[in-house]
Amino acid sequence: MRFLFSILLFLAPAAAFCDSVSWTHGLWFDGTRFVPGTRYTVDGIFTDRRPLVVDRTVDLGERHVIPAFGDAHHHGIDGAQALEDKIAAFLEAGIFYVKNPNVIPELLTPDVRRKLNQPDTIDATFANGGLTATGGHPAPLHAYLASIGVFPGLKPEDLENRAYYLVDDEAALDAKWPAILEGHPDFIKTFLLFSEEFEKRRDIAGMHKGLDPKLLPAIVAKAHASGLRVSTHVDTAADFRFAVDAGVDEINHLPQPDPRFSADLSAYVIDPMTARRAAQKGIVVVTTAGTTERLSGNGLPAAWLPAMHANQRANIRTLLAAGVRMAIGSDGISGERTFATARDEVRFIARHGLATNLEILRMWSMETPRTIFPHRRIGRLEPGYEGNFLVLGGNPIEDLGNLERIGLRVKRGLVLPPMAGPIVLKRG
Repeated sequence: MRFLFSILLFLAPAAAFCDSVSWTHGLWFDGTRFVPGTRYTVDGIFTDRRPLVVDRTVDLGERHVIPAFGDAHHHGIDGAQALEDKIAAFLEAGIFYVKNPNVIPELLTPDVRRKLNQPDTIDATFANGGLTATGGHPAPLHAYLASIGVFPGLKPEDLENRAYYLVDDEAALDAKWPAILEGHPDFIKTFLLFSEEFEKRRDIAGMHKGLDPKLLPAIVAKAHASGLRVSTHVDTAADFRFAVDAGVDEINHLPQPDPRFSADLSAYVIDPMTARRAAQKGIVVVTTAGTTERLSGNGLPAAWLPAMHANQRANIRTLLAAGVRMAIGSDGISGERTFATARDEVRFIARHGLATNLEILRMWSMETPRTIFPHRRIGRLEPGYEGNFLVLGGNPIEDLGNLERIGLRVKRGLVLPPMAGPIVLKRG
């Protein structure tokens, strides 16, 4: 067998980048199929021609090569606690890029940041605290997480203007905007939850709610004027419509059918016209389809699950048929019993037949990296793109399990050390 695992001894990431590498006998994913051939990287970037000098040749043994994965919605990179273990869990799964849409910036200490965005670690982006209404999500969730020690040194009452900003009108938005920008977020996170009932829910304590949807266009305008993209959490199809109308850049979550908040499944159905408008505006939708079921424990009735899965399947079909770009996100959090990643989300999507193997592969390896780092040339195995890829043990279009049979992880042309897996992190 020509696949040379021994090259790991020679290509360990001791230097920032290797020089010129010839990657021979690979089967390279082009977005539709696998094409045999040789590719070259120079200083970690794919080039369209053979370099004059080739420093190393790596025989890929006719293995399948795909772009590295991302997790477009994960809260786990949130501080120093177990950071190395979390990085290892992501890398073992082939996840090189992670997007945290709600983090307390002061927990991202200089030491934490030095361990990220390095040649041999994961690359991460952060939204800092999200924007919601008084009493709205995620304030109650963050209060609970603080109470169980997820945010060391912080109590529930310490989290306003750290983990979230309460914005009830445009005056509050104007007043808090300088502080929001002062934290240097990579993007802005906003929350819509049952926004079609916002007025009814506004003054009721404990109700599932988020921003006044009328404020979202003003937030988008401010963010875009500051060069920042906007991601919006949605629960219902009405939230989805409000987000599309407001011109957000990314929608986090498919509508999330949950009988604890509304047993009317029609509230969660995305209509084709809204899907087409989302595609026309270039809005990316991050799946997180497994979130409701995974985080509810045994809180969802068994009879509800088939209808929920059918709704999710129909929404994904509607979005893809309209040409909407879709990315994979897990909504993993540090306080979970088992540390979840986008690999768990992919397993959920596949288990319930929500998308085909090819669609999942495109979402995870191509669209997910692009929405995490929209200004970087990643997610493709083409000239000018970063040499970030995975070498698999078989064709994932034929058998999706091959996405977990990773023989080689390459970041910017550097072969990362071999990893035993899967890595499972548990709390308690």
